[in-house]
Amino acid sequence: MDPKFLVFDTETTGLFDFKLPADDPSQPRLAAVAFILADETGTEIFAVKRYIKPDGWEMPAEAQAINGLSTEFLDTNGVPVVTVLDEYQRHIESGLITVAFNAQFDSKVMRAEFRRAGRPDLFEQTPNVCMMRGLSPYGKEGLPIMRGFVKLKEACAYFGFDLTDAHDAMADAQAARQILARLIADDRLPEAKVHYAKNPPVRPAEADPAPVAAVEGAEAAE
Repeated sequence: MDPKFLVFDTETTGLFDFKLPADDPSQPRLAAVAFILADETGTEIFAVKRYIKPDGWEMPAEAQAINGLSTEFLDTNGVPVVTVLDEYQRHIESGLITVAFNAQFDSKVMRAEFRRAGRPDLFEQTPNVCMMRGLSPYGKEGLPIMRGFVKLKEACAYFGFDLTDAHDAMADAQAARQILARLIADDRLPEAKVHYAKNPPVRPAEADPAPVAAVEGAEAAE
């Protein structure tokens, strides 16, 4: 089987402020990432999870309470972030379509680390498919979508998928891959595109709305 999609999920030291550039000093850092190569049906071909070795940053207690990752664990089990960036770049340059549940967030995580490393961020070269956005049509069929957003756990429950270890990068990536396979089977897979911070998900009732800021009343930044 030949891979067509790169499904990925990131765990970080916190949440982004979408009003600020990805690499602003106050923005969170990448702590873990899972990569799944999938074929044209969404079937898994290969999967790997990487932890990131801190290079001067620490995992805040609030974030650790959610993702279970401590600074000490990452320091022992992590790899240099450049290792992950090299791997991600190889997949992008090979032509794989990237897929994430909330692609706007995960893509911003990756471009932030590329910029911090002094490398091209590949942002414009990385169109992706956002599974959360792709679920919009199901909002009219009972999926609880609020203002264009739905939680991964709720999406999994709707489709009958197991999500036993939420906020683990591999568990979340596998859930996104299952949703990808379902969208492909239902012929509802959205076209891959670059998701900018200024373009939030679409509410189910909206059709081709004008772009608005991700944070109401504020300009978004990439």
